[in-house]
Amino acid sequence: MIIKKLITKNFKKFTNRTFEFNEDVNILVGDNTMGKSSILEAIELATNCCFRGKTLTSETALELMNRKAAAAYLISDLNYTALPEIVIELFVDGIPEYRGTHNTLSEDAQGITLRIAFDLDLLGKYDELTKTPSNVRTVPIEFFKTEWMDFAGNQIKSITRKAKSLLIDPSRLHPTYGKNQYITTLLASALTKDELAHLNLDFRQLKNIFDEQQHVSLINKSLDTDKTITNGTLKIVADIAANRGIEASLQLAVDEVSFPLVGKGEQSQIQIKLAIQNKAKSVDFILLEEPENHLSHMNLTRLVKYIEEHSSGLQVFICTHSSYVLNKLNIAKLCLVAHNYIRLKNIDPTISTKIKRLPGYDTLRAVLANKVILVEGPSDELILKKLYCSKHGKLPEEDGIEILVVRGLGFETYLEIVKDIGTTTHVLKDNDGDFKTNVEALQDKYKVYPNIKFFAPSNNSLNSLEPALIAEHNNTAVALDAFAKLILSTKTYNLYEKEPDLTAKTSFLKNWFGGDTGNGKKKVDSAMRIFESDTTINYPAYLVGAFDFA
Repeated sequence: MIIKKLITKNFKKFTNRTFEFNEDVNILVGDNTMGKSSILEAIELATNCCFRGKTLTSETALELMNRKAAAAYLISDLNYTALPEIVIELFVDGIPEYRGTHNTLSEDAQGITLRIAFDLDLLGKYDELTKTPSNVRTVPIEFFKTEWMDFAGNQIKSITRKAKSLLIDPSRLHPTYGKNQYITTLLASALTKDELAHLNLDFRQLKNIFDEQQHVSLINKSLDTDKTITNGTLKIVADIAANRGIEASLQLAVDEVSFPLVGKGEQSQIQIKLAIQNKAKSVDFILLEEPENHLSHMNLTRLVKYIEEHSSGLQVFICTHSSYVLNKLNIAKLCLVAHNYIRLKNIDPTISTKIKRLPGYDTLRAVLANKVILVEGPSDELILKKLYCSKHGKLPEEDGIEILVVRGLGFETYLEIVKDIGTTTHVLKDNDGDFKTNVEALQDKYKVYPNIKFFAPSNNSLNSLEPALIAEHNNTAVALDAFAKLILSTKTYNLYEKEPDLTAKTSFLKNWFGGDTGNGKKKVDSAMRIFESDTTINYPAYLVGAFDFA
């Protein structure tokens, strides 16, 4: 069973939105408050007629109402036709019984509609209320009814519904979530009927052992001796009732520590796994909210692998702020929830495979940013940040500009991610001694994407950042000496000073940085000295241009 499309009307922050999905995994990413969690909630409402696991009520329905729609109603003439309605529609494949045209698109399709709308049977009562408009200060949700229908126009009943989802939110999980069911399943699979009966008997007999303890007897003798509480005999006893399943009185423990007392991260990952294991055979859709919460990198790695292995055949929807989760589960399954809804379904498979094999890169920063500058290494990042800070008195990220070091992934990997998303991206690239081959060729490849621009020195002798910086300061020996003193250690500067003239000093600096091959550590060390200094330096024009987002 597959959810192909979700349509919402007046639901939470969505006035009218349509979301299409992948058949297997959907990784929902986006800035805070963009509505990622609302998509999970909409699916749960349509499939289970529940909100966050609780029965839908009028109070809950008011929370679901779009604020703009509610505000528009309150300034209207209050005619009942002005009352907003909440509509959630799921277009699905796999439920032929739900086929029909009863949907907002009038399509012949399979699907489910949840509608919270005014009940016309209450029109008389509503008219009485609105005779005094000042009495209406909020949407009178009490006059609404909930309709849960399939596209054939038939009412859906919870007990016979054909589609089910499981919403897992680690931040809301109770310490006992999934525990009883897991223990029940474990006992049923590990013990015969006779063994289970003996286990229950042995467990109940613990009651007698507890009640006979000397300290328990002394306490019980002292309770209500004057019979002011009850005429009967008041006692403290072990609560091991025969009419209650044994699993309710048993507890999980991790390394001898009772489960409710273990760390939040351990609780989260165990409960997520328990929920998927318990429900995977009885639900059609897994809805998972930020599985990375409270988890270390290693535990997140194990959890992601578990999700991959145990969600086969199920459609999975995951909200995340973790690049690792995105990369490892396949960046091609990305669904960006922003002002526009974008799926990254057309990304080159070789790129998504590469990122999956190298999941430690912060690709999500490129996805979520409004403005991105891609650079080769950390020295470029430091110099750019110093340039911006010198001009604006703050770091570029404070103004929403992300500077990303591409490192092992390379420029093209990031460009394949941002090209269709539309992120404004500036590429700061070394020409490596051949501007035409190493810069112009890449420009030509991405020239159809107006959101991508390239910045590099066209002079082949300025093959990387350091020669370009040196060239900005070697007009005079005095200027170059000041720059050298800034970027070199005292010991290295003393060697530099022995060079006889400007040409030799320029050559010394280029060779010190490693010549054509480069020395990464020296580059970063010098960039760090520039970044931490109050000294003003000259910046190459291509660096300055990288911040021109006009």
